[in-house]
Amino acid sequence: MLVLVILPGCGGSGHAKVQWQAAAAPGAHFRVPAAWHVTTAAGRTTAKDGSQFVQVATFPLVHRYTDKLFDRVQSELAIRMAAVAQASKGTVSAHRVAVVDGTRSHVYDVEVGGRTDRYTFVLRGKREFLLLCSADSDVCDELAASFVAG
Repeated sequence: MLVLVILPGCGGSGHAKVQWQAAAAPGAHFRVPAAWHVTTAAGRTTAKDGSQFVQVATFPLVHRYTDKLFDRVQSELAIRMAAVAQASKGTVSAHRVAVVDGTRSHVYDVEVGGRTDRYTFVLRGKREFLLLCSADSDVCDELAASFVAG
């Protein structure tokens, strides 16, 4: 005998659609899950939900950044990320290039325990925006896709 069970409202991927809220950091804005708690401190904005979080921090650059410097800054960022990984007892597992807010950006993944932290460096003029995401990949993807400086 075949028993057919129909569950109302089911369909799609089975995942609840995430609702988003706008968040602002010094000189930028981006989106995070609506249920997350957002706080702003000196030079940074953090959104959290339990152990998951995203953070956008702004730092001044000594020299004006232009895209001509893109390849040259990679070695400096690689050294910086190796130190971050070592301090967190993790490893740098990947480096890639992504376009964030129209700017070629360096992205590093750091494996720490059972999680992956994504560091995205958006350099513009005399400012560095560091997008740190320690959350599900859809949250990290939305952070990068929604980030706008200025």
